[in-house]
Amino acid sequence: MKMIGHVLRRASLQIATALALAPFTLVPAPAFADEPQPQQAEWPCIYRKVPVLTAATIWDGPAITDTSTWRKDETIRKLSQYLVSRRVKENEVEAAVKKFAAGLPADTHDAKLTELFSAVLTRTNEDRKVVMSGIERFHKRQLERAKEIEKEGVELPPSGDFGATDAPAGEISQLSPVEEKYKWEVRTFQEKQANIPIACEIPQLIDERAGVIARAIRAEMKS
Repeated sequence: MKMIGHVLRRASLQIATALALAPFTLVPAPAFADEPQPQQAEWPCIYRKVPVLTAATIWDGPAITDTSTWRKDETIRKLSQYLVSRRVKENEVEAAVKKFAAGLPADTHDAKLTELFSAVLTRTNEDRKVVMSGIERFHKRQLERAKEIEKEGVELPPSGDFGATDAPAGEISQLSPVEEKYKWEVRTFQEKQANIPIACEIPQLIDERAGVIARAIRAEMKS
């Protein structure tokens, strides 16, 4: 009966490991000579990685030809930083843009609003870069940890080598220290892995916010 208990425990650990490492069992896509393959190993999110958010994606106003002029305007620097903060609500974004637009001279009205959008776009891409790099670093660590866990699972002592237990006949004995440690590592890995889909939503939320700001700015422009 003790042997049956050991076998069942080991089978349970193997199932847990398989479930934990399932996301890392990637089926290679067919290769096409003229088509670059996605770097799945580096980007864990389900949607395609877009390194840079372009103006054309969210903006139908004047062309953005200079992405550095706004840095010379302290008001735009501070306002753009405020607008991209995800703590600021949408109605507060619209109110802040309206207030800024209302104080602009007629001859520079649209130009300054365009500068504001340029600042928002730049800051948005800076934020996206930090977040996406963080996701990739975390995923890389998970990949490395998955290999370590898989190796540890292979190296677990055979069922009969865990030693005698004090469990009553007919009951499955408790996990050995080695099994318990391994099970804990698998569980910790799974908990960390569950954070990736949550993190993957952040770049999308950043993009959506940039779109909200762009529309608020565009609504205040004369042409």
